[in-house]
Amino acid sequence: MKGYEALRESIRELDLLPAFGNPGTTELPMLRGIDEYYLTLHDSIAVGMADGYSQYALKPSLVNLHSVPGLGNSIAFIHTASKNRSPIVVTAGQQDSRHAVYEPLLYGDLTGLVDGLVKMKYEVRHGDDIPIALRRARAVAMSPPMGPVFISFPMDTLDEEAVYEAKRARHQSPNLIDEEAVDYIVDRLNSAANPALIMGYEVDVFDAFREAEAMADALGCPVYGEPLSHRSPFNSNNSRFAGDLLPASTLINMKLLPHDFILIIGGGITLYPYLPSPLLPGKDVISVGFDVDPRLGEAFVMNPKAFLAEATKKVKHKCDFKREEDLLYMNRVARARPTMGIDYVLYKVKKTFEGFTIVDESISYSPALRNVMGYGHNKYFTAKSGQLGWGLAASMGISIINKKTVAVIGDGSFMYSVQGLWTAKKYGLPIKIIVLSNGGYNILKSYAKSYYPELENADYLNIEAGITDIAKGFGVEAEIAGNELRELEWLREGSEPKLLLINVDRTVQKMFL
Repeated sequence: MKGYEALRESIRELDLLPAFGNPGTTELPMLRGIDEYYLTLHDSIAVGMADGYSQYALKPSLVNLHSVPGLGNSIAFIHTASKNRSPIVVTAGQQDSRHAVYEPLLYGDLTGLVDGLVKMKYEVRHGDDIPIALRRARAVAMSPPMGPVFISFPMDTLDEEAVYEAKRARHQSPNLIDEEAVDYIVDRLNSAANPALIMGYEVDVFDAFREAEAMADALGCPVYGEPLSHRSPFNSNNSRFAGDLLPASTLINMKLLPHDFILIIGGGITLYPYLPSPLLPGKDVISVGFDVDPRLGEAFVMNPKAFLAEATKKVKHKCDFKREEDLLYMNRVARARPTMGIDYVLYKVKKTFEGFTIVDESISYSPALRNVMGYGHNKYFTAKSGQLGWGLAASMGISIINKKTVAVIGDGSFMYSVQGLWTAKKYGLPIKIIVLSNGGYNILKSYAKSYYPELENADYLNIEAGITDIAKGFGVEAEIAGNELRELEWLREGSEPKLLLINVDRTVQKMFL
């Protein structure tokens, strides 16, 4: 058979569909026989859709980019997929290798472009390489910690003769556990005077919520969410949950000051603004999971779900932490006079979209959104990289699988990937989009307020755009919410893509020290 036929059969056998992409001339030889294809109007949106899809499904999906221009357009999204540990298989067409010596139009060092962003990179040299390269790519992408891989396909290799042998795609969840290490960690935990747990995104990846809660209840100690987790780190309804740590060394140190031993499970510590304090000085820190960071202390590579199940049998009850009830606060918000304060808005969103998966790119309001909406398995997703434009694309990818998906996006963020609306409309994706409009880049205004006050009112931090008109131009129904937010019910109804713009209070909050 020909190389493109081997590609087609390998993609099917390895369960790499659907494909997301924006093809050019160099990709057309690859697409013969590829029928489950979602076209996007910008290459980067294809990567974002695949990222959301693969994270939610916990399986690889295929991205099809256009040589140097398309791959270059997508670098930020590939970087985010890497930070999100998303197992996507990124492909691009390469110019015909028979005249590569002349560096023709569209030719370039594709594997060099993705250097440092992917777990594996390879440029096919012969038709026979194709099935082997794809099998390896899938295995590497799915090996924890998961992440994106890249393969370049020169046009001529797809018409070469290729040997293809069907091999069933298999992937089993790695149940790696070290009993001796478990005993060592539990001994340290039981010897501590006042331990604390930090749970990370792998709790969601491996659906270890029940095991995490059992460990917290057995110990009785507080559980913190890792800073800026891109997935749910713990069940936020559990009374042991003490909230998310903030991404600054001084704030983390203050929060964990009473604790002598810190056990991090399935995650790590992400910092954002620089503060001069060293991180966790004098603390005994152990990390367990597949994505561990030895810079924080001792690190043990194990399946977090298996570790939690085994360790819980052996831990001693150390304290009796219970979070203060916050229902009074939420009831006060519910009874408040309707305003466009963010607490009121998010409370109404929570009530209307209970049971939906939330994709968060509200940036300025993310801390409030996390607190109000809460965490649960496959309930919350955001970009680990801090990138703008990811939210709309990723939510569209998730909505292919989960028909109850709502994206909460800032007006500035929304404008980065607005072309995604065309794809949502074309394929009838049931995505519900809430745009929180505060008229500018409030996260930057807040940062300026703390560190560069002379820039807080800079003109280039303001943005006004006819977002509902833009949505309607792509054929997507769109409305502007009134003060009572009754339009949220309209937004939830039906299976077609819809957008609701909510004008929120434009007060710039001081989010930084």
